[in-house]
Amino acid sequence: MPVYDETTQFILDQIAPLGRFAVRRMFGCTALFYDGLMVLLIDPAGVVFLKTDAHNRSRFIAAGCEPFTYARRGADGAVKSVELSFYTLPDALLEDQEALAEWIRSAIDAAKRADNGKKRAGRSRAH
Repeated sequence: MPVYDETTQFILDQIAPLGRFAVRRMFGCTALFYDGLMVLLIDPAGVVFLKTDAHNRSRFIAAGCEPFTYARRGADGAVKSVELSFYTLPDALLEDQEALAEWIRSAIDAAKRADNGKKRAGRSRAH
């Protein structure tokens, strides 16, 4: 899947009022970064996932959203399912620019909180 496919471009157009997003490949998906923080994933099937944390995850769960998972082979050779703190975006939001922006702002806030937690642990993010 190319980094800039139709879904990615559509989302970038929808969220342009929020600012500039960088696009990179991550976990076999297309990732959108805001201020160096990963806030959104688009899997090869076009499913959109947003960053969550303890503050906003219940909203995603209440909306019936599912977590992003991928398979990884452990040191013991067994394949394990790994769940990231990204949840699907309700499909109806893709066509509603205001609602989409609100949910993405929530993802940006979650990414910032996660980044701040890393800084307190003695790690810093490269600028």
